[in-house]
Amino acid sequence: MQDTRGQSLWDFSVALYDHEPVKHSALALQDAGLDVNIAFWLVWSTGQGRDPLLALEKAVRIAGDWHALAVGPLRGVRDRLKAPPAPVPLEAAQSLRQSVLGAELAAEHVAQTMLQALDTPALSGAAHWPDAAAAALDGYRARCSPGAPVTRFKEAVFSALEKG
Repeated sequence: MQDTRGQSLWDFSVALYDHEPVKHSALALQDAGLDVNIAFWLVWSTGQGRDPLLALEKAVRIAGDWHALAVGPLRGVRDRLKAPPAPVPLEAAQSLRQSVLGAELAAEHVAQTMLQALDTPALSGAAHWPDAAAAALDGYRARCSPGAPVTRFKEAVFSALEKG
């Protein structure tokens, strides 16, 4: 299993997101109402030997507020530019869409910077990663979106981490 200690949450997330199964399962979580930044933070935190569950409520609030202010509106604009209304030229809309995507990614980075800064206690001696990460993801799903396909995300993430 790949050692993530010392790696920033952003670098960890970007590296995992480059794996197609992780990308697809992360988008499925997003479609089910979970914040992908929190899902990555949960896995990353436990990989750092930290217990994120005690800070989960605060993480959900911080990420939700930032999503409402920045990530969500940018994503909405990007999605609407996919098929712009007449008379907007498609080529111009696609160019602007790429710029908005860059801003959206920058906003995601800010979200992860805030999550990474949360104070989390050390995992108990009995907790073992990736079991602790799986339990944290299950706790997040139970709290926020019981039907979310977390199992698929866990399988994709841990498979990608195994490949290193």
